[in-house]
Amino acid sequence: MNPTLLIQIIYSAASIQGLFLSLLLFRTKINQPANRILAILLIIISGHLILVGFDNRDFFLAFPHLSRVSWIIGSLYWPLIFLFVQCITQTQPDKVWKSFWMFTPFLILFAIMLPYFSMSAAEKRALLTNFEVASRDDFGWINQLVSVLHILFQTFIFVYYLRFEKKLYEEFSEVESLRIQWLKQFLLLTLLATVLAVFSFFARTWHVPVLSNLYSFHFIGIVLLFYWLSYKALTQPVLFGIVREVPIAPEEVNTRPEEKYKKSSLESNELSSIFEKVKWVLHEQQLYLKNDLTLTQLSTAVGIPRHQLSQAINSCYSGNFFDLINDYRVGAFKQFAARPDKKHLSLLGIAQEAGFNSKASFYSVFKKKTGMTPSEYLESQSKAA
Repeated sequence: MNPTLLIQIIYSAASIQGLFLSLLLFRTKINQPANRILAILLIIISGHLILVGFDNRDFFLAFPHLSRVSWIIGSLYWPLIFLFVQCITQTQPDKVWKSFWMFTPFLILFAIMLPYFSMSAAEKRALLTNFEVASRDDFGWINQLVSVLHILFQTFIFVYYLRFEKKLYEEFSEVESLRIQWLKQFLLLTLLATVLAVFSFFARTWHVPVLSNLYSFHFIGIVLLFYWLSYKALTQPVLFGIVREVPIAPEEVNTRPEEKYKKSSLESNELSSIFEKVKWVLHEQQLYLKNDLTLTQLSTAVGIPRHQLSQAINSCYSGNFFDLINDYRVGAFKQFAARPDKKHLSLLGIAQEAGFNSKASFYSVFKKKTGMTPSEYLESQSKAA
């Protein structure tokens, strides 16, 4: 088979896969902001794959307005990935616009390319007729600069994630922790795919023997990333909020508290005192009703350092921070469900008032804590009355 045709088939198939996955992400009702940002990113990459796969004279003469779009389209990857990471990790600033500085390179490149993009189809065809010269321009300073920026920004985003990694695992629930673990894999694979693409690009630019032949496959890492994402969506749909029911995750295999905190100077009576204060603050301020409550927020409310608070909960309670909070939320749901003024609400409505942020997490936690579904519980209460 003709290598060019093979590349077109591979890139087209991956592009279609990306579009289907983006449609699926747009339709999810859980984790919406992050999923929609990822969907937009996949749509853009899918379009980029088509432009790269059909990078030949006949294609661009037929569609001249698509020529050189690939020069700047890649600069949209960084801000979208950055916003995606901030949504997943919940580290975005209070004012979202503060993160939009990442779009600056794209806006500058667009301004530079605007004179070309403003040309008529006939003018573009006149320039593209000499495809040898046009192809040489593809490896000019703009694409060289963008390639370097790819590495710099992707590395920056990965380091940004690593800054928060330990804190994220301590503060997030089981399902959210799975997303954090997946996010690290996604960022690492994206960085590796970027390095492969940039390496092959410069090998072709500098006409490095043998290695320059890799350029035809320089987007193969992105193709593999697409199929990896699809595999994850199929095998772990909870990561993307695709499934309505979240399977109960196995208990975390953690080191025993006495081993984990063996270097701590806190005595058992001090830990008990801290834990009692935690329970008092939770009861008095009803912080568990906040569906985005984190360990840091609770630490601030209690006035105890976060690491001491975590130690007290793990040592004095048979579970972690989120297990404790979910116990309170299940109790709140039971109380709310028995109140006449809440009868007009649906199960999900009551659950949300109790602090749960989705139907999926509510059903999973309630079944895990009580051994029955919310409907079964309400039915048993009705019979008991």
